[in-house]
Amino acid sequence: MKKKKVLFFLWSFSLGGGAEKVLSTIVNNLDIEKYDIDILEIERFDKGYEQINSNVNILKSWQDYRQNKIIRAILWRIRKYFPSLVRKILVRKFYDIEVSFTVMNPAFPFSNNKNVEKISWIHGSIEDFSKDLVKKNNHKIQLQKADKIIAVSKKTKDSIISIYPEYKNKVSVVYNGYDFENIIEKSKENLDINIKENSICIVGRIERQKGSMEVYQVAKKIIKNLKKDYNFYFLGSGELENELKERILKDKLTDNIHILGYQKNPYKYIKNMSVMFSMSKQEGFSGAIVEGMILGVPFVSTDVGGVEELSCNEKFGKIVYNTYDAVEKIINYIEKKDSVNKEEMKKYISKFTIEEQIKTVNKLFDFRR
Repeated sequence: MKKKKVLFFLWSFSLGGGAEKVLSTIVNNLDIEKYDIDILEIERFDKGYEQINSNVNILKSWQDYRQNKIIRAILWRIRKYFPSLVRKILVRKFYDIEVSFTVMNPAFPFSNNKNVEKISWIHGSIEDFSKDLVKKNNHKIQLQKADKIIAVSKKTKDSIISIYPEYKNKVSVVYNGYDFENIIEKSKENLDINIKENSICIVGRIERQKGSMEVYQVAKKIIKNLKKDYNFYFLGSGELENELKERILKDKLTDNIHILGYQKNPYKYIKNMSVMFSMSKQEGFSGAIVEGMILGVPFVSTDVGGVEELSCNEKFGKIVYNTYDAVEKIINYIEKKDSVNKEEMKKYISKFTIEEQIKTVNKLFDFRR
């Protein structure tokens, strides 16, 4: 049987985000006898690559964090204004399947070859495109060419259809799959710090889109205004990291708010937490929440993609709409006013396995022209 050649392309495979973890899990579990797989990232960052099997090839990126600012600025403009030229430079062979693995705007154009199966895999709710015509039109160009559009949650699917109702029949949901055995095994690794009691865990990049400053406001209210000895742990880094550290220092909260930075193995920390917490403004399907649930940790989160499904009618996590809601829900969990059946939660979350996702992906890739 002839192998199908598959190209996954995305903005970065080295930024340490959830989409990178999802992609690495997918490619590591696809049948090596059926697929030859390449990954193309437009920009290389400093977090390193997720672990992938030897049969998966990472192509040379267009931009690299090690280049000087002038070169990066020039390359960025070339990519923006001449995307087809950049494609010709980076993509030198024919693929049977091309998958645009995007969070917001597409990083790269699809092939013009009609024999290529084109899949747009969208990891975030895009209802905000209604206020941004540039993003809306940029994405529309790619969705016009796509044979299939994949959403990672019901909320993401609904947002796509609300912006592009003409593509309703192309859209389907494929939930992210997780290697739970690997997560549980990694969680057993010894800790290098002491996790204090009443611990709240925030996993992800420290940036505005993730609601990092709203998280800080909640932490400040609980610790300073309510005089609660709770401890907040940020597992991540990002553009607001220095500003966050300055605020923590200024407000004299260093004993209760801890910035642990980006962690290759966050699971050993998550396992020892009381609550997972997110004030994110946009998510596709929160991997951090899933990882917390399989390790027995409930969550408090804004109503972003996937949270509705994961909460199971707020049985395993609470949905909040502002910082006041968040303060109340966190306190209720810590003080045991709300509780979850951890074994029931683990059983519920186990349906989001990589095995189930790979079955769906194989069907998705099994096309006939």
